[in-house]
Amino acid sequence: MGDLGAVLIIAGAAGLYLWNLKKAASNLQYFPGSITGFNLFPPTIYVELIVQNTSNVSFTISSLAANVTSDSTQVGNVSDFTPVQIPANSQGILPLTLTLQPIGLTNDIISIITGGVGNRTILIQGSVNANGMQQPFSLSYKVGV
Repeated sequence: MGDLGAVLIIAGAAGLYLWNLKKAASNLQYFPGSITGFNLFPPTIYVELIVQNTSNVSFTISSLAANVTSDSTQVGNVSDFTPVQIPANSQGILPLTLTLQPIGLTNDIISIITGGVGNRTILIQGSVNANGMQQPFSLSYKVGV
């Protein structure tokens, strides 16, 4: 079979492993956990994100960063850069820091007052690094009546 055959088999196995890893990373499920704290200056909220892993692959979430918008107005940013292990067929908690932008919040409050509508769609969009694989991350919430 020779050296070329061995290299092709190893490359094929590595490609299959990376394909399965990317597929498993894209199947991670995210939903909000508890609010663990806050600061008024600067406006910061500390929250937990629950990550569920239904695959047979353990993941290390190395980082997560996302923009937070309220009805298309950016009001903040959420991030975490501390690695967290998510075991296979289990769930883990990722501590997040939500940094709010005072100007974005003020614009959103003015929009609610002038528009007379007290509900908002909060969208969190960004990316997560799971085992070195960059994956899109998105959560949507409807707040209010």
